[in-house]
Amino acid sequence: MADPRVLSRRGLTVTSTINSSSLGVNGVLQGLASCSKNLLQYDTHWKPTREALDEISGPPKLPADLLRSVSPSKNLSLGETNTCSSLEHGSETQNEEGEEEKDQNGVVFDEMVSFIGKKDLEMPKAGCTTTENPNDGLREKELLASYDNTHVVIYRLETEKRLKAQEDLDSREEKLREHSKKLQTRKRRYLQQKENERVEERLQSLQALQLDEKRKSEEARLRQKKLEQSHAEYAQKAVRRVKEVEELRLKVLRQEQLFKKQMMQLETLFKGIGDTASSIQQIFQECRYQSAVATFKPEISQEVAKVLKISQNALDNARESEQVTEANFAFVQDCSKLIQTILLKTKNVVQEATIKATKEEAELQAKAREEEAKKEKEIADKERAQVALMRKKQESQASTSPSQNSSSPAQSKSGLSKELSSCISETAWKEYSRLVTFKSEIVKSAEPLHTDKSLKQLKFDLMKAVSTPVNSISEESILDKIQHLNKFLSGSSIQAGSKQISMGLHEAAPGYCKEQLAKKFVDQGSQQVSSSVSSAFPIAAVIIGVWSRFPDVGDLILVRFYEECPFLVPFYIPKAAGMSDTDYLATIGYVYKDGQIEQQDKYLKRMTGIVRLYAAIVSSEPPPSRQQSKPHPHGIERGWMWLARMLNLQPRADYTATALYEFLSVAGHVLMGQYKKQFGKLLNTLVLDYIPKIEKVTAKEKSGPVSRLKSFLEKCIKDQKIPIPDGYLTPQFWRSFRF
Repeated sequence: MADPRVLSRRGLTVTSTINSSSLGVNGVLQGLASCSKNLLQYDTHWKPTREALDEISGPPKLPADLLRSVSPSKNLSLGETNTCSSLEHGSETQNEEGEEEKDQNGVVFDEMVSFIGKKDLEMPKAGCTTTENPNDGLREKELLASYDNTHVVIYRLETEKRLKAQEDLDSREEKLREHSKKLQTRKRRYLQQKENERVEERLQSLQALQLDEKRKSEEARLRQKKLEQSHAEYAQKAVRRVKEVEELRLKVLRQEQLFKKQMMQLETLFKGIGDTASSIQQIFQECRYQSAVATFKPEISQEVAKVLKISQNALDNARESEQVTEANFAFVQDCSKLIQTILLKTKNVVQEATIKATKEEAELQAKAREEEAKKEKEIADKERAQVALMRKKQESQASTSPSQNSSSPAQSKSGLSKELSSCISETAWKEYSRLVTFKSEIVKSAEPLHTDKSLKQLKFDLMKAVSTPVNSISEESILDKIQHLNKFLSGSSIQAGSKQISMGLHEAAPGYCKEQLAKKFVDQGSQQVSSSVSSAFPIAAVIIGVWSRFPDVGDLILVRFYEECPFLVPFYIPKAAGMSDTDYLATIGYVYKDGQIEQQDKYLKRMTGIVRLYAAIVSSEPPPSRQQSKPHPHGIERGWMWLARMLNLQPRADYTATALYEFLSVAGHVLMGQYKKQFGKLLNTLVLDYIPKIEKVTAKEKSGPVSRLKSFLEKCIKDQKIPIPDGYLTPQFWRSFRF
């Protein structure tokens, strides 16, 4: 196949040759056009030129030989005789007419020029001879007489040049064609030569590839042969090596099996020693009277640790040396016997200590029960005295006549005394009185468990059944605790330690369990929630779950809140005439213990936890239930009511600011979402009106709670939101539970 690049070069060569020939012809034409004759101007309309020449001069006189040389008859062929005759006849006719208009002469001249030019361009035919006509001279004379001879000569010269140029052009075209044929022939020969060379090169390369492939095949065959030989040698060596390795493996395996067997025996002995040591530790741990065995426990523990260390060292040495000797066996067996001796010693010591401590415990329990009964009796007497005092105040207010009420300045429109109305609202007083009365009835119904000594064990078991689930409340166990407590409060039996406990065991058990459960819930606020606000929400969820099912338990919880923290009523209990400071502080929630009253900072911390727990109850959603859902028994509307009651009372130093801050920091975000603009107005009222009142009754050195409340409210108003407290149980949290 021809190379396209060679063909392209050859095509360019032919094209350049043709272009050079065309340029040669064009050069001839351009040379003719640039000669002096081409600069002459001719007018095809002879009339004005002819008239000008006639006016200037007559026709020139030319010699006869010149006339013969320019005579058109020389170029006429025999076949054209008739044409010449026609011309001659035309000339005679023209002479006969004589003086025709110059326009007609011009036309005849044009026809003559056309005739002469046409005949001059024609080539003479073969065999055609020219004969002179005797009338040629006459016609020439007539022509000379009629036309300007100069123009005829010029025309003849131009005709000759055109004919010559045409002949040159034809000659050049013929040469160009011959040259093109030669180029085509050379091109075909060149392409054929190149194609032959390319075919020869391909044949040579193919032969070289075949030779190379043959050489490689031979080399591969030789290599394969060598590989087969070496493989056979390696196979023989491998077989011998495998046999040697297998023999060695069997030998090592036998040694390992023997070592494992011996180590298993040692480990069995060591495990027995360890189990015995664990039994000794378990005996000490299960002993209920740790103080009784405290003197013996360190000594025995040291002996056990020493035996374990010695036996462990013997076992480690055997593992490191990978060899178990008879000495090792004997040593570990001695350790096993020694640990058994220590076990017997431990059992004897614990048994003796248990017997001794049991007697002491019985004596201590008897004393504790007596003290507990005495303390509970004092609390009951105190509560009854408080209820009696409130009833007495109510009776005294009811016995007052209407005229006295209207005339007395110390009496308010609500029916409460002026002193009492500044401490509590009328609706709050009625609710508080109802709850106190209800609690007194519950406490009275549970009195047999406090007075009957034969029921002390039952009382202890009931207390354990109530307190155990409350003490272990967490986010993961909320629903379990609710179900457990609801089951117990409904009268079913539950597992408490190793016993089955039910409230149906005694008629006083329901009242006692419900009152103790309420107390236990509120105590969680003063103890656990005061240190961690996040723990308030799981406890609040359990309280709501129990409260929804048992409203009487909810009333007991609420009155317990009011008793522990009267500011949740809100109720600023006034100091009665003749009441000591200690008695008054105990009335508003201070703890009186061992003859000393509680410090104010500890008191405020306990109040903080109780208020947080109460705020968590009113702001939390009821936990989901398999049964039909019930409305919140003490929802966010109670929080709004509490705030309204607080703002309607005159504030107190320390207590008011602390209660407001803790309540709003826990339940404020729910109040803002529920009441929106109304709650915003309430916050503005707190900042603008109520906080100045608190500042007036608060000493400067105790302004910490007020400043904290003020900055908190200002930030909430600025941000238009109250942050959600840590541990708040959102709806997404409840949706994660599966029933």
